[in-house]
Amino acid sequence: MYLPLKLQLPAIFETIDDFRVVWFQDNNMQNPSPHWHIMIPTADKPFFLVALITSQYENMTRYYKNTKQPRAINSLVKINNDEFSFLSKDSFINCNATEYLSDSELIHRVDEPIGFKLYPDKVPAYLKKNIVSAIVQSPLIPRFVGNIAKASNPL
Repeated sequence: MYLPLKLQLPAIFETIDDFRVVWFQDNNMQNPSPHWHIMIPTADKPFFLVALITSQYENMTRYYKNTKQPRAINSLVKINNDEFSFLSKDSFINCNATEYLSDSELIHRVDEPIGFKLYPDKVPAYLKKNIVSAIVQSPLIPRFVGNIAKASNPL
């Protein structure tokens, strides 16, 4: 029996109790291709912090320099493809664009025909610490999102 993804996702989200890597196409993004993301559960379930993983480091650094936000470069957290086999090359978590989303908001943003994948491996402790620190220190993230990151995932 076929069960639509929109009905499967709430049960999947219930299982996320730690930092997880997920793959989906975000209906809100200008670039229509699917991307990997970091999904962080918060103390206020059913809300998550969600950040995009990108390999476009040069484009991101140029963008932050051109928009006079050079401090934002420090909130691009490097992850290497040796540690995460799904990556074809070294990439970065753009913690400057971390969003605070409810499960229902996230469900509406997942492109159903493309699907949703939950990467099975855990995110290493050092990387969690780097992600939270980058969210808190980002000049582009509202203070309340940084406070949620700290409260949900103490350094």
